[in-house]
Amino acid sequence: MMSRPLSVLTVACAITIVSVLSSCAPPRNPAHAVTGKRFELDLVPGAAFRQSTGFLFFRIPHTPQIACWVETPQGAYGETIYVTAKGATRHWFGAPAAGRPEALPVWSHARQGGTADAVSGATPAGTLRVEAAAPAALPAGTYTVKLEINASFDYNQRYTPSNSGVNGQPSLVYAGRLAVGAGESAADLEPVGTGSVDGSDGGITAGTEGLTTALQMLQSARILYHE
Repeated sequence: MMSRPLSVLTVACAITIVSVLSSCAPPRNPAHAVTGKRFELDLVPGAAFRQSTGFLFFRIPHTPQIACWVETPQGAYGETIYVTAKGATRHWFGAPAAGRPEALPVWSHARQGGTADAVSGATPAGTLRVEAAAPAALPAGTYTVKLEINASFDYNQRYTPSNSGVNGQPSLVYAGRLAVGAGESAADLEPVGTGSVDGSDGGITAGTEGLTTALQMLQSARILYHE
């Protein structure tokens, strides 16, 4: 006797999920030719940058969401340098109209619902180098550059489906100090804390306790300023 075939609904659901999650990481590097005053973001993926989630008989690959932005010397949000397309458009499959603020909660709250007028694109499959024009009127000074990264379903022993939803480990926030207006400059971005696991606020919890693979998504993160 033949086994009963999978239902049409089950197959359709599987195909939809494969298509949606796989679309997070086409092999496209959103490099842009920008001249004049500009920021350059260089990211090198780490061992856990590309992960996979099990669903039925499939292993579905997916890559993290990323946002990088500049804060003024006073600590206020200034300019988004780069954000992945889903973070910018908030078009999440099966999510509410507000999107998934828990994916990039620090950046989402910092920008206060404004438009993402920076370079945006799908999460790259490899090394990312993207340039974004710096505002012409940006005054000289030392700025804080922050980067937030988060992969869905990134579970470990501390962050499980029962206490962290689809998020898994919370977003990891990197930061560095960059001199602007005094010629070429560069800074390495280092992990400083985590975002809200449920997206309820834009605060940063200092430290990286409880994180495992979240710390392995990036091998290095570097920001440069060119004139």
